[in-house]
Amino acid sequence: MILVLLSPRNAGLPFAEWLPEEAGRLLAVTSREVTAGPGFADVERVDDYTDDASVLASARRLAGRHTVTRVLALAEVDVERAAQLRDELGLPGQRPASARAYRDKVLMKELAAAGGVTVPPFAAVASAADVAAFMAAHPGPVVVKPRDGSGSTGVAVLHDPSEITQVADRVAGGGHEVEVYVSGRMCHVDALHVQGEPVVCVPSVYTDGGCLSHWTDSGNGSWTLPASDPLHERLVTQTWRLVEALPAAPALFVHAEFFVTDTGDTVLCEIAGRVGGTPIPAMLHAVLGSDPRHLWARIECGLPVDLDAVRAHAAAAPLVANFGLPPRDGRIVRLPARAPDGARDFSVLAHLGEDWGGARYAGRKSGDFIATWLVTADDADELLALVDKTSAQTEAGFGWEPSGPPARAQEAAR
Repeated sequence: MILVLLSPRNAGLPFAEWLPEEAGRLLAVTSREVTAGPGFADVERVDDYTDDASVLASARRLAGRHTVTRVLALAEVDVERAAQLRDELGLPGQRPASARAYRDKVLMKELAAAGGVTVPPFAAVASAADVAAFMAAHPGPVVVKPRDGSGSTGVAVLHDPSEITQVADRVAGGGHEVEVYVSGRMCHVDALHVQGEPVVCVPSVYTDGGCLSHWTDSGNGSWTLPASDPLHERLVTQTWRLVEALPAAPALFVHAEFFVTDTGDTVLCEIAGRVGGTPIPAMLHAVLGSDPRHLWARIECGLPVDLDAVRAHAAAAPLVANFGLPPRDGRIVRLPARAPDGARDFSVLAHLGEDWGGARYAGRKSGDFIATWLVTADDADELLALVDKTSAQTEAGFGWEPSGPPARAQEAAR
């Protein structure tokens, strides 16, 4: 039986449809408020899905009641948990050494640099003094972030040592890194590697601001590079070099991010051993011909996948851009009446009266969107013009009011 570590962020995914050979025999560990959906024979729920000990204890109880043959994890938070369980149960798939390298940004950069991948100057930090020492040695802006974070959560850009007080409490005790801020275009590469062989590699360029755009309430997305662009091949080469530098696994679906400087240097930001977050799966679906989470679930569970069909679809796909709007600091009082002209796979991910104010707004991640969509074209200029047009139309379709008593939102609903 297949044990699924079901993060609340992945609730609602059609595992029974994706894994029909195992439907009715799936097992899950998930959060208390999540409904696992059809196809699950046994489910353990935890009060706090961020608590590693609780999730692992629940998974071990399921393994004690059933014969587990595979462990499936789609979320960043579950990558190392799944690897630990595979190690304990003697199951195929990524093991702890590989999983840790794809999560720990210090170890990751150490291994990448040793493998010939350019990385920014960086250091592990456990105190404000460590950050100060790094900034003294590397004048200019720096980035402080959790070693195993995701979605740009907990990231701070410091321009001057006087700003270190902003992160002093956060970095105390370790678990963080500091690195030199790299300016330039930010790109991501999504790639599938199976049984030691590259299958497909999709380089893309983030729109202005990239994954930090939500800090300024700006939408963000990315668009696939044409194979004729010289940057395309450089990013492909760097990604496979990076995969070779990190500990191997039988199969990997990776989401790598690189900076491309004004001088043309390609510098590693980080790499994750999972499918990229929303709305990247929809974009990859258009490129690969199948939802990448579907592909990865079947591969990770040892079920057949037509990899040649994936390669062929990717080779013939048009240029694709994904885009999403982040939440504002307030309550939603109006939703778009329809999809913007030229958009496909348009999804409104919020509801009337939903409150994104206060602590929820402060803790928002780069993958928190109120609407997402795709556009396609055969030409890059046409593609980016469509992104701008659809973004303006979608933004105008939302209405916001300050957080507080929801009187206006309720009135709008009536």
